[in-house]
Amino acid sequence: MGKKLILIVEDKEELRSSLEAHLLQAGFRTDCAADGVVGFSRFRLLKPDLVFIKDELPRQTGFELLFDIRLDGDTPVIMASAWNSWKTELQCFQQGADDFIRMPYNNHVVTARIKKVLRRGGANQLIRVGKLTINLDARTACVDDPTGEIKLKLTAAEYKLLVHMASSPGRVFTRLELIGACFPQSEMLESTINNHICNLRFKLKGAGIGNYVDTRRGAGYALTHKHDQ
Repeated sequence: MGKKLILIVEDKEELRSSLEAHLLQAGFRTDCAADGVVGFSRFRLLKPDLVFIKDELPRQTGFELLFDIRLDGDTPVIMASAWNSWKTELQCFQQGADDFIRMPYNNHVVTARIKKVLRRGGANQLIRVGKLTINLDARTACVDDPTGEIKLKLTAAEYKLLVHMASSPGRVFTRLELIGACFPQSEMLESTINNHICNLRFKLKGAGIGNYVDTRRGAGYALTHKHDQ
C-alpha cells in the first residue's frame, strides 16, 4: 500500500510549510493550498486520503470547504481553529469533521491525530432530528417509518438547506443567512430560497414529516421535530 496523501489547507505559509515538512518526515505524501477555493480544486483533482483544514481561510472559509467535501464523499477531515469555543468545536463535528484541533497546534500532535483518524477510517457522520437521519458521508437523508426507512430524493440545493437547518434544530434562519451559508458564491434571490424550501417541505411531507419545516412569518425558516411530541 502506498503512502497516504494529506492535503493541507492553510493560508499562513510558515505554518503550512512547517506541517508539510513534518508530515513528509513522518512518511506521508502531501499537497497544499492557501485558500478554500484552491483547496477544493486540489481535493477534487487529487482525492487525498485526509484533508487538514483551518477554519478561517481566504475566498472560501474552512466550514464552506468542509461542507463541499462532505457533499462529495466521506474523505476524513481534521479542522483546526484559533477560536477557543465549544460552539466552534461542536459546529465542526455537526458539519462532518472527523476531528478538531485548537490552534496554535503542535505538529507532533497533528500527525498523531492524522494517524488515529486514518486508522479508524473515518466514522459515519450522522445528524438526527426526530424521525429524520442525515448521513453526511453517504450524502443521504432518510425518514424513519413503521414500514422501514424512506429515502428522500433531494436536489443538491435542497440537501444543502436541509443539512444546514438540521445542524441547529429549532433555530430560525433568515433567507439571507441560508443563502450565505449554503450558496456563498451565488447571487441567489430570496424568492429562490422560498421555492427550494417549498419543494423540500413537499418531499418531507411525502415521507410523513412535512411539518418539520416551520415558516416564521417575517423571519425565516426552522427545522424542528417538536410536532412529534
